[in-house]
Amino acid sequence: MNTRDLSYFRILVEKRNYTEVAEMFAVSQPTITQAVKRLEKEFNSKLVHVDRVHQKTEITRSGYLLYEKSKIIQENLDLARREIKAADSKKIKFGLPPIIGTLYFPQVVQKLAQESLFQRLDISESGSSELLDELDNGNVDIAVIATIKPIENPKYQVEYLGSRPFSVIVSAKNPLAQSTEPIDFRHLMKEKFVRLTDKYVHSQMLEDYCDYYEFKPEIAYDTPDISWFKSLIRANVGIGILVADEVSPYDQDLVCLDIANPLPESFNISVVHRKSYILKPDERELVDILKQMNIKNTEGGYY
Repeated sequence: MNTRDLSYFRILVEKRNYTEVAEMFAVSQPTITQAVKRLEKEFNSKLVHVDRVHQKTEITRSGYLLYEKSKIIQENLDLARREIKAADSKKIKFGLPPIIGTLYFPQVVQKLAQESLFQRLDISESGSSELLDELDNGNVDIAVIATIKPIENPKYQVEYLGSRPFSVIVSAKNPLAQSTEPIDFRHLMKEKFVRLTDKYVHSQMLEDYCDYYEFKPEIAYDTPDISWFKSLIRANVGIGILVADEVSPYDQDLVCLDIANPLPESFNISVVHRKSYILKPDERELVDILKQMNIKNTEGGYY
């Protein structure tokens, strides 16, 4: 089967016009017609019906089935092209969320530099949710990912490193900062929240808590920037949810409060790559070194 035929067919389904498809690919209209005929012969089924009386191009159920599968085929082909193009590259396409990059990745930087790997990392720095998408489309081949539950998706090879708790973060000016006991999340219904955008797992964690206790949080501000997030909380614009380790003794005017009734979810950290991706020797070495990052599993405390 010719993959070009599938490309013609996929666009024909979307455009419903042979002339437009031919112009788009800079080929003749009979080329598109012959491509459809080859596919119909290949699958022994009618894919396209041309109503010449009403000048309409109709797609059969078989045609729609092939269309949906062709999109998956095209995605896999695009991914294969990116992987093969990068096969001889000395660069390693690596995804690293800012929080993990700040808290845990420095533990292994020296080792990576000694093995001449650090200089070869082409780092995509983004939230874990976005990095999973980047893994799927091949823009990243290996990533350290945080999820609120351990990753169980069969398309990924996962090396689980550990988990850390989430905490409520407040300004020292906020009356909640005087609490000497873990905070009951149900008592936060009237508070305003500063929220990290949904490219971070923290937004899902906040949503899960609020859903569980059946209240809609008042969002004072959304931001994709960790530093700005902490600054807004420091200024008492609102409170927030953050992995506990991100608040250090050096974060003046910020108070980290344990949650008295935590959900069975946490900041789970894993090294992840696509199962379909064959690691190069240096990439296997990178994974082995990343697995040496020490993620505490005990509750509370700054790492």
